[in-house]
Amino acid sequence: MFGKLKKASNGKLLEPRTIGIPRALLYYLYPGLWETFLKELGMQVTVSAPGTRKTIEQAGLISESEHCLPVKLFDAHLAELAGLVELIFVPRILSTLPGHIACPKLGALPDCARAQCPGGITIITVDINENRTPLTESMAQLGRLLNADETVIHQATERALSALRRARAVPTAPRKPDALNFLVIGHPYNLHDSYLSGPILQKIESLGVNAELVSFADRTALPEPVKWDTCSIMHDRLQRLVPSEWDGVIHLSSFNCGCDSIVSTLYQEVLREKEIPCMTLVLDEHAGQAGVDTRLEAFVDSIKDQHEHAATCH
Repeated sequence: MFGKLKKASNGKLLEPRTIGIPRALLYYLYPGLWETFLKELGMQVTVSAPGTRKTIEQAGLISESEHCLPVKLFDAHLAELAGLVELIFVPRILSTLPGHIACPKLGALPDCARAQCPGGITIITVDINENRTPLTESMAQLGRLLNADETVIHQATERALSALRRARAVPTAPRKPDALNFLVIGHPYNLHDSYLSGPILQKIESLGVNAELVSFADRTALPEPVKWDTCSIMHDRLQRLVPSEWDGVIHLSSFNCGCDSIVSTLYQEVLREKEIPCMTLVLDEHAGQAGVDTRLEAFVDSIKDQHEHAATCH
């Protein structure tokens, strides 16, 4: 275990060069950003390993039972980093989109992380609140905490933002002709955690469906009627769907997600008006895939039957 970290009189950290990033929550909200930024500052960055069944089992053992699954997984990834690095970066995420707020649990993460981590590990944090402070200024604050030169901070910020733009602007795969077209929505940490969403997306593909993941590259969502940032982006995307171009929507939620428990009703209202079928799959700690496969098969078959019936009637 590392000894107590030295600090200068101004409170800045002096010696540590190894820093960890949990592969959860913030990692998927800002893909590519923080590890690029910290590496450009000269830090040795360790991102916790991709999730596995063992990660979920560990999360169930150490995390509060009432937490949603993504926060439980955050606790497991945090525990993995303890002992491997001197610092762990856990920002206080208050808003990732101007005019909106983040899930309230994200604002408490640094405090929870400090309570969980053993002595000798320092949690380093900055506020991310795009209602008050541009993201670039939050990045500059982090650089200053790490005693980086202002010129280096500026260069690191530019390169990190470029990495973020590339990660968010994932090209859409060509659609297979004569196949159903589905939009898959969900918070980034549900959609892009390969252990959580991977088997579901593979099953959808095996059913011959074109599946497109909702993009978070567009940052222009209006704050009405949804105030939560990632929820608002998804709601805005659903409002812009053209019914003739989409056959269904699949919502990947997570057990105990307070935001989704409210906003999913709004999603359903939008899709009901557009007459686009929607199914919600709730991700939890159970390992069984058979039930999910059965639901996906039934959803796809029911839409195919509707199309065949409509074609027959015409």
